[in-house]
Amino acid sequence: MRTKMLSATQTLTPWLQRSDSSGQVEQIPLEQFPFTVGRNESCDYQILSSKVSREHAEILFDGSQFRVRDLKSTNGTVLNGQKIDETVLHDGDLLVIADVEFSFHSKGDEATRKTVTQPMDSCETMSDGVDDAAILLVKAVRAQQEMLLHRAARNRFQPIVDLRDGITVGYEAIRRPQLAGLEPTTAERLLQSTDCRLTERAQQLHRLLAAEQAATMPGAQWLLLNLQPAEVGADALPLSLASLTSVSGGKRVVAEIPDSAVVDIPYFRHFVDRLRALGLGVAYVGFAGGQHQIKSQKDFAPDFIKLSPSLARGVDRSSERQRQIKALVEAAGEIGAQLVAAGVHSDNEAQTCRSLGCRYAQGDHYGRPTTIEWPIPGVGLPT
Repeated sequence: MRTKMLSATQTLTPWLQRSDSSGQVEQIPLEQFPFTVGRNESCDYQILSSKVSREHAEILFDGSQFRVRDLKSTNGTVLNGQKIDETVLHDGDLLVIADVEFSFHSKGDEATRKTVTQPMDSCETMSDGVDDAAILLVKAVRAQQEMLLHRAARNRFQPIVDLRDGITVGYEAIRRPQLAGLEPTTAERLLQSTDCRLTERAQQLHRLLAAEQAATMPGAQWLLLNLQPAEVGADALPLSLASLTSVSGGKRVVAEIPDSAVVDIPYFRHFVDRLRALGLGVAYVGFAGGQHQIKSQKDFAPDFIKLSPSLARGVDRSSERQRQIKALVEAAGEIGAQLVAAGVHSDNEAQTCRSLGCRYAQGDHYGRPTTIEWPIPGVGLPT
């Protein structure tokens, strides 16, 4: 037998729900579309906050699904912890407009569904695409279990250098899953979509082994560890990362937070504060915005801002990008952060980034991501 969901026609009015600090709940019916939210009086819902743009975001309905679109706002629109431009809205989603939190509700999403069960040999079966996706996910999860059982996690390390003297000051540990013969991008997508304890344990194992391996690598001060967007804000993560300092050979652990997950809302600021309180470094990675965006991070400024590799590529031949990077260096200095030029492939790019004020650099010019021998001669496998 095979079971699937059939959706009936949407008939109920959706709404946004907002709770204030006193616990009062406000329900905002979405009776017309597009439904705009912003600081202007002309918006369908007005928010009197300087952090909210005049026309900040809008909610759309095309007859079959709801969508939310950011209207090029200053402080961004966030859905379920991830900054978005435009995406589908589902019942129960958490929507953040600058620093104001809403939950989206559309009872028709669940209340008007019915379950139909049909024989496996029925002509009306699931598409081959759904079957293929399920098979790939099972393969990825099984391979993940094998990796955990045999502690077979592997990391690659890429150096980060001080542009003033070329000395290696840190390493980024890069996880690149190779599971069950799948392409890395496919495996990564499948595992990130698997919301289960298995995936969390795999992340912990990769980071533990990265810290233990980094302890054997001389001459560096920092170990940079990637965070997934879905992990940002997790209650247990700061303590888990802090525990790695005892096995990292004195290297300071730096949490790399994707720029797409950096948002000016209370839970994110609290997450960064907890990392700092535990002695961890903070880096925002993949940055390709403007100086105003950096200055807006003053209250939750990182130690490092790692630029998108696209900014360094060919920067020695682009006066426009040189001006952009110089402005970013100045903005970062105002909030007490250092810029890391990522994706540096040549000496000309490195020298240009240095002349523009970048303190650190990373890229193939200084060494491609490589694995190290494990176990290290004379060092036992971790227990």
